Amino acid sequence: MVDIVSISIYTGNQRVKLTPDSYGKFLIPRYAKSSGPPLYNVTAVQLITHPKIKYMDPVLSLSDGSKLRVYQGGDPTGLIVMAISLCEKHDNKYKKKIPVFSKQEKAFKRLDFPYPNNSYVDNTIDYPWDDPDLYDDPD
Repeated sequence: MVDIVSISIYTGNQRVKLTPDSYGKFLIPRYAKSSGPPLYNVTAVQLITHPKIKYMDPVLSLSDGSKLRVYQGGDPTGLIVMAISLCEKHDNKYKKKIPVFSKQEKAFKRLDFPYPNNSYVDNTIDYPWDDPDLYDDPD
């Protein structure tokens, strides 16, 4: 199956190629006038459905060398199913997996937990090994 290599958009009378980072995210400029960094990372689906970028005729470049237009004829109301499917596949490939812990692992208790006041010896208990009558051998 093919993978997304890059997504290009048409802006400023030229085509700009956006390539994903090692986490599968694309770096785009922040178009809203808000605080924060001027660039931020988005997923492939967020990129092609972005309110401003979807009017910039996004095109997917695939690993087999072919190119796929995201919207039919560049019209942002006609999303091509194959394009959105490839973007979702790309995002699922890079999605962080949440580790699963079984209940059995949570049931273990810490055995080396210190006693209160850091005292391990209780002098009030009479231990049986202190009684010499319990031992047959005088060794």
